[in-house]
Amino acid sequence: MAPSENRIDAVGLSSAATDNRPRPLPRREHWLVAFVLLAASTVGFWLFARGFLLTRMVLPDHTLSSTLPFADPPPSAGVSSEAGTSNTDSTWYPAKFDRVIVLIVDALRVDFATWSEELDLRFGSNSSLPKTKEAGSHPTDVELVRERSEQGEKLMPYHNRLSTIHQLNERYPEQTMLYRFRADPPTTTLQRLKGLTTGQLPTFIDAGSNFAGSAIEEDNWLQSLRRARIGDHNSTELSSGRDDRASSDQRNLVFLGDDTWMSLFPEELSDTCAAETNNTSDRVAGEKAWTRSRPFPSLNVWDIDTVDDGVLARLPLFLLPSEAEERTMSGQRAAEIRSRREEWRGLVRQKDMLQHPDLLTADSKMASARVGLSELHRDWDVLIAHCLGVDHCGHRYGPDHPAIGAKLAQMNKAIEYTVNAIDNSQKSTVLFVLGDHGMDPKGDHGGDSPREVDAALWMYSNKKWNSKKGAERSARVVEQSAAVLENSAHGLSIDQEIRSGWWLNTHLSDDYRQTSGKLLMVPPRMRSIPQIDFVPTVSLALGLPIPFNNLGVAIPEMFASDEDVHGEWGLLRALRLNAAQTMRYLTTYMARSRNHGFSDDAVRAWKDMLERADTSYRELSDLVAQSPRTRRQPHIEVFEEKVAAEYHAFLRLVLGTLWQMWAQFDAVLIILGLCIMALVLTALVLIYAYTRHSSLQDIIGNTWRGCLAGGAASTVIFRALFSVPFVKDSATQVSIVDMSIAGCVIGIVLAFCVQIACIKSHSLFLNIHLKKLVVNACNLHSLVNGSACVAGVMHSLAFTSNSFTFSEDSIVHYLLQSLLFIVAASGASAYISAGSSQEKRRGSGKKVLACALAIMVLSRFSLYSTVCREEQLPGGCKPTFYGSPSASISSVPLAIANMSMVWLVPYVIIRFLRQSHSHRAMIANVWIGIGMRVSMGMAAVYWVLDSMDGNISPGGGTLPYPSSGAPADSLNEPSDWSEVRIVLARMAVGIAVGGGLSAWIASPFCLDIAITKAPKDVLASGTSKKKTANSRLQPPRQAAVILGFGNAFGAAYLAFVTVIFCILYTFQQPMGGIMLSALFIKLLLCAELFDALSDALASEESTAQTLVPAQVAVIALLAYQGYFATGHQFTLVSIQWSTAFVGIQDMHLYICGILVFLNTFGSFVLTALFVPLVMLWNESLGSPLLRLAPDTYFARVTGAGALYAAYNLLVTMGAAAFAAWFRRHLMVWKVFAPRFMFAAPVFMVNIAAVLCIAIGAATVRVLTQGLAIGNSQARAAQKIQSRS
Repeated sequence: MAPSENRIDAVGLSSAATDNRPRPLPRREHWLVAFVLLAASTVGFWLFARGFLLTRMVLPDHTLSSTLPFADPPPSAGVSSEAGTSNTDSTWYPAKFDRVIVLIVDALRVDFATWSEELDLRFGSNSSLPKTKEAGSHPTDVELVRERSEQGEKLMPYHNRLSTIHQLNERYPEQTMLYRFRADPPTTTLQRLKGLTTGQLPTFIDAGSNFAGSAIEEDNWLQSLRRARIGDHNSTELSSGRDDRASSDQRNLVFLGDDTWMSLFPEELSDTCAAETNNTSDRVAGEKAWTRSRPFPSLNVWDIDTVDDGVLARLPLFLLPSEAEERTMSGQRAAEIRSRREEWRGLVRQKDMLQHPDLLTADSKMASARVGLSELHRDWDVLIAHCLGVDHCGHRYGPDHPAIGAKLAQMNKAIEYTVNAIDNSQKSTVLFVLGDHGMDPKGDHGGDSPREVDAALWMYSNKKWNSKKGAERSARVVEQSAAVLENSAHGLSIDQEIRSGWWLNTHLSDDYRQTSGKLLMVPPRMRSIPQIDFVPTVSLALGLPIPFNNLGVAIPEMFASDEDVHGEWGLLRALRLNAAQTMRYLTTYMARSRNHGFSDDAVRAWKDMLERADTSYRELSDLVAQSPRTRRQPHIEVFEEKVAAEYHAFLRLVLGTLWQMWAQFDAVLIILGLCIMALVLTALVLIYAYTRHSSLQDIIGNTWRGCLAGGAASTVIFRALFSVPFVKDSATQVSIVDMSIAGCVIGIVLAFCVQIACIKSHSLFLNIHLKKLVVNACNLHSLVNGSACVAGVMHSLAFTSNSFTFSEDSIVHYLLQSLLFIVAASGASAYISAGSSQEKRRGSGKKVLACALAIMVLSRFSLYSTVCREEQLPGGCKPTFYGSPSASISSVPLAIANMSMVWLVPYVIIRFLRQSHSHRAMIANVWIGIGMRVSMGMAAVYWVLDSMDGNISPGGGTLPYPSSGAPADSLNEPSDWSEVRIVLARMAVGIAVGGGLSAWIASPFCLDIAITKAPKDVLASGTSKKKTANSRLQPPRQAAVILGFGNAFGAAYLAFVTVIFCILYTFQQPMGGIMLSALFIKLLLCAELFDALSDALASEESTAQTLVPAQVAVIALLAYQGYFATGHQFTLVSIQWSTAFVGIQDMHLYICGILVFLNTFGSFVLTALFVPLVMLWNESLGSPLLRLAPDTYFARVTGAGALYAAYNLLVTMGAAAFAAWFRRHLMVWKVFAPRFMFAAPVFMVNIAAVLCIAIGAATVRVLTQGLAIGNSQARAAQKIQSRS
């Protein structure tokens, strides 16, 4: 339907005159249908997610320091008779240290903390790089590194940075230990903090709560610490005793850093300073314990220094004597303290931090009337500091950037100064330096790749806790435990990572691999422990009970050197407590959960293993009782190690089996969710089929009563089913409310589908003969639509295998190219079959072929932008999204290439509009010609400046390569371009919204009027009338031409889409901007493609509406291809969190969430908006169907949107169904569950964008104003005709 000009004269307008009054657009009916479908889909996803992604049951029980977990400890075991009394040290484990410091360096990967002598010798020390070289001196380490870098060898900026850890490990082996600290996925900070405090395994659904954490209710060591302050009487454990420790041994707590802790522990970390001054706290009235908390905002990943500086500026208040104490010291000692204080101040990069009221000497906000600065230094017991700079450097720059080296150097000095303070303290203090997770080669985390889960844990104390003998004994226990699991695991498969206590640090060696594949160094062997082992370790070290839900194992080295704890070896005592508490938890869990999910084999293996250990322990106890003096004899120690290894093996067996199988699935909820999805899918398809011939008023008018009746009846039936024993037993998590909601939704949607099917059966099926069906099936348009349906089904079946799911991007490309090939072949067939007299069909066939080939070429071009899944590496996938495989910031050349889109996209739009002369309209000239280019240009310049800021050379001076003794200047100080970038991004969006959208709302149509000479046929007609009729009627000498009349609706709607495109373009990184622009051009070509295909197949009675399935399939496949091309995968780690700060500098949760949403789902939003455009393209204001039956035309647009939503729901159903089918698959939480978790929001975005924004808002406005113009034209034609 090629666009054409329309002339305002008697001849041109007489055909448009009509006496019929058009029916209004069914807006209310459309919004009602959209709301019902959205609500039903939401309920279906909610029910399925509750059944499939169930969180484990959280037990409210707490362990008491006054109650042992042993049922009845054998008296011969040497256990103190004080068991069951209220003295903590005599019932669980005596506190090993007076103080505990937990320093969390976020994203401290294990190889960041590991020192390599080989690297030091080969490249030079990375911890003390001098900045300058005097004349005549030897080459510096910097020059050596640069020389080797030119030869292809380079020392990574994150290696050999923490020299303090290495030096202390070498100097004090009995006071230190470094571990690989293996995290459980998802590796997001909030979930890792839960594991580090409760000792529990995470559930997959917890990953979505990383930015909206709620208070932890289950038992944890911070709660145990608080109970030690206020007594155990508030515990939910059955106990009537009160812990005497509350009055005799108060625990004072300090927290500094990441504010995520405050959302998890609001009561435990509540600051008491104000209450102490006002004497209003219940705690102050009954006890002396105090808390100091200083949280800092954590989600601004572009802010590298604020959290760290806030922590480092306040640590001296607690680690160094106050100035009042300093005045009582000798001159030398006071000078040393002042020097230490200045060293701490030198670590703070944002010097304005040092002026905070907390740091004032005279009136510090940290001090109160009861707790002064001297008490803050002297009386604290537990100090938690959480630094975020390393993590934020990774997100912003990637681990290969010099900024990581500078930040690690800062952390190295912080550790050194903390150790100095510990060594000068008279109290025994243990320091835990740990990472909550690691980071992948791009600096991100959240998944389960090796570099994301492998963090570091380093322990140091100013007293000996890891003697040579204890280390040897603990090593033998770990090795014997692995052997026990190997030989006596009762047929259960235990992961090697859990079974073995040792690991080769391949991260350190893999970074130095020659081109031949040979390693330049041998990977060092080191101890490996799960992160949750920290929980029982820190609990017992503090003299606290192990949290009730804990599954971790006490770290053997911490307790192996304690020779006599209540009459037994310290490690054996710790592991017995650990094992008894774990078994008590498992027994309670199985008793309270009807469907706990533990297999009979696993439960039997646990009991057998624990019984074996208890039996060995009783034998040991009897042996010791017979000869008490022989307790320290070698054969007794060997027996102790054997028993300890059996307890250790039991704990590892429990952890390994639960780690593999802990997932509670509710079959009833899963089935209900899938049924609702299937019914909504059926309803969407039926809406498309019905709206091809009828309006939305007919749908609502014929079905609403039946839907209400069906919903009410189904609700009653489902409530009754809930009382059936079989259903009630199977539905472990279903409530009567769930059944009622599910019944209501199923009843409404099912009644709707049945009624629509019955209505259609009379008009569609009964009047179609079998012969006609066979003939129609052979038509080209039926072939194209059938191929589209096959493509949709094949896409939904891509999740039948984890390998197919890995390669979904390749599958989407294959389906798209195949479908386009069929479309191109149809166009070529039409071109060949058309005779020489059918020039229009031949031209349309040629255009189909050209457009299809152009889309195929651009689709192939999109493959050059890739972000690889972990499973695709190191295979054939090579990441190119950022310009190089290891980069996490776009290269400057790529950002400059993105600027070419500023010219290209508006140029292509103008070329398309030129066909109907729509480009001459005011909105086209001003907005598309100027405003759109300015908006896109500002966005492109923003990303150029951002790339320049993130790709500064180490030798450039702006991002210095610091030594450990002199940390670099602030990496977070705003550059000369930071404020400019913020202004550019805001102006880019402001111009799009304030300029483009406002102009479109005011006047959406791309119309203009040109005055030309009247054509000869009009002059001839006028002359004839002059001679034969009325001599006063003169023929027109000029005519007014409406430019853009032939594509009025399509051009008007396209103007709206360009506004949304500019907004989405702003939040795409350079390669994403290029690929989003390519997607926009491909979608424009689609509009032209299917318009031409309709003309090419016109002889087969094909219309634009009969090709809707093919249109929808191509557009949907382009959406998925655009998603992959803009730098995303259906994994958590591919989310581009850095885009949360485009145009803003501070963290705003909702605004940042919206920006990340626009970046992630931008391709789906854009393609959903194009669905109505394909229907409206080349529709003129004079279209009879639009003027006479706009409700029917609008219903067809709604039907196209419904079919587009149906395609996405089919894919979502496939992801959900196969995730449920493979729920016991090894890769369920790594592959299938994440794919469903992304599929659900993708569908919701698509259906909301197409039905609400694209059709309900934009299309309604275009059609409403277009009909008003068209009706005015018709009335003018009637008047002219009547006068003539």
